[in-house]
Amino acid sequence: MKKIILLVIVSFVFVSLSAETAIWSKGTTDVLPQGRWEVGIFQPLSYGLNESTELSTFALSDLVMPNITIKKFWKNMEGWKFTSKHSLIYPSLFLNIIAKEGAFGILPDNSVIPQILVSNNQFMLSYKYNDYLNIIPKIGFSAALVSGDSDFPTIDMLIVYNRTSIYHENVMFNIGLDVRGNITPAISYLVDLDKFIMDKEYCEFSYEHKMLLIWKINRKFALSGGYKICYSDYPSKYQRSTDIIPLLDFQVGFK
Repeated sequence: MKKIILLVIVSFVFVSLSAETAIWSKGTTDVLPQGRWEVGIFQPLSYGLNESTELSTFALSDLVMPNITIKKFWKNMEGWKFTSKHSLIYPSLFLNIIAKEGAFGILPDNSVIPQILVSNNQFMLSYKYNDYLNIIPKIGFSAALVSGDSDFPTIDMLIVYNRTSIYHENVMFNIGLDVRGNITPAISYLVDLDKFIMDKEYCEFSYEHKMLLIWKINRKFALSGGYKICYSDYPSKYQRSTDIIPLLDFQVGFK
């Protein structure tokens, strides 16, 4: 039960479903048009600040894990679009909440939680071959600034581990590739593969793969569905683990 509770909470921060059109730009190198708002069940609240900048936050998670992301479109280079995303996350409040006995006790109640500020950075190139094929290679790194005494275990769970192990290791890199395109004017697809590079004897690499179908109902509504496969080595078990989870999201857009 406590694992389900944890996944529900952190999914607002960590699980990102994608839809691609000029409007539904989440997960692409495009940014939202100026003045447009978008939000989903597992999507952040996003706002098009101007024609090259988008701001977003997981509003519900802000109560226990303040977070902000800026997405910046930089340049169109002979058909290649270059975009970067930069996030700041403060997870210490959330870690203290789950360091207790009972239903929310994911971490031991005697855990010592330091002050942690995480910076996630992603750099993406996009090449649109045609309406049916858009290729997006990406590379990124995360860095954690940790201050104070620290004594708590890693959170060895699918999706969560790849993004929280940095609380102990301070730096992590990732590379990946997205392939997406339109099947019909209203339906698009996404297939991706991401590799997380870690400097550990028991876990040098972790992988995630996602496949989605996105139904762009109109300018106001979009529906996404698919699956995600996670592969990793967890330190508490010293063994490989492969998990698959279903993905479903409903998005609403304004303007």
